[in-house]
Amino acid sequence: MSVVVTNAKSRVAYNIVRSLGEKGIPVYTSDFVRSSMSFYSRYSKGHFLYPTPFGQQEQFIQSIIQNVQRLKVDVLVPVHEETFLMAKCKDELSKHVKCVLPDYSQILLVHNKDRWIHLARSLKVPSPSTYLIDELRGANGMSKVCFPVLIKPKQGGGGWAISQVDSRDDLTKLLDSELYAGLPWERFFIQQKIEGEVHCVAMLFCAGEYRAKVTYKQMREYPVSGGQATLRMSLRNEAAEESFRKILEYLKWHGICQADFIVDRNTGVPYLIDMNPRFWGSLAQGIASGVDFPFLLYKMALEGDVEASHDFQVGVMTQWFGGDVRSFLSLLTVCDSRMALAKTFVDSMRKVVRHDDISIEDPFPFFAWVGDIVCRSIRRRSFTPGVHDSLDGIWE
Repeated sequence: MSVVVTNAKSRVAYNIVRSLGEKGIPVYTSDFVRSSMSFYSRYSKGHFLYPTPFGQQEQFIQSIIQNVQRLKVDVLVPVHEETFLMAKCKDELSKHVKCVLPDYSQILLVHNKDRWIHLARSLKVPSPSTYLIDELRGANGMSKVCFPVLIKPKQGGGGWAISQVDSRDDLTKLLDSELYAGLPWERFFIQQKIEGEVHCVAMLFCAGEYRAKVTYKQMREYPVSGGQATLRMSLRNEAAEESFRKILEYLKWHGICQADFIVDRNTGVPYLIDMNPRFWGSLAQGIASGVDFPFLLYKMALEGDVEASHDFQVGVMTQWFGGDVRSFLSLLTVCDSRMALAKTFVDSMRKVVRHDDISIEDPFPFFAWVGDIVCRSIRRRSFTPGVHDSLDGIWE
């Protein structure tokens, strides 16, 4: 049974394509970017372009329907935030193709960091103290705030627009301005900073019932100040797993979801700090640890359900190679010993069993990704390439 995978420019989509393609499943890749890395994969049977789901939403949905009909595709696997739009239109999509999607209202609850916090507290899931901007601007608004704190976007990921504030005076000065990061303050909130390791839990649910999970810790990140994991290792954290399962059971979740926890350095308590109601950047970690989420989701779409499993392999290490190289270059400018840093990177790379973005058996997607990065950097005349397209406002 054939599959269409969206967001082909991303390493997440590439891992889905590899997972399904290695099992002999015909995979078609799709995106609005002509140089998308998965288009060049040996496992992509063919590809097509669609209008951007951010600026041309109705045209995007119609393009997906037309192409699944043309290709006689059985299963649709959305990858990034186009998942949200497809969930919004899933009644129409389900007439033409099988897919596993939660309700759009559930996605909005989980995607908005300032909304799920109330649910977490009602279920007694530990989470950092959180403050809305209007609360802090009122009289004595900051009297209960413990510094340092983090400014975070209500919607967004990958470390975007997150910054640390160390004192009340600094935060007061920031709040006196109308904008932050070029956007109105209503797009942001303030959260207590907790020191500790980041542990992540990913789960698959079927109509509110648990089916599979993997847990791992972030060992390196890019940006190094706090962003996407570039090196991780699977482990067990029963407290974090139980907290996340409690939330998804309450929501009667259907499909995949992932959560980030900060494990307090002093107490060992895992605090929930983020949830992703879509595929996540470290998808390769689950696959390498024996939990093949793309294939499980494919089977669930076709058969309606999959058998539950509680097992995954611990101690497995995976790497986003391109991101880890950028992390290494960033750390070179601040480290005490470049030789020690280089040795640390080389030692960890020897233990990696799977990469997000590069494969000896399928090398062309990685070089397509590098070429795309270079072209975008040249167009911007900057070492930091801009995004291809994104939502101007928020999902609502």
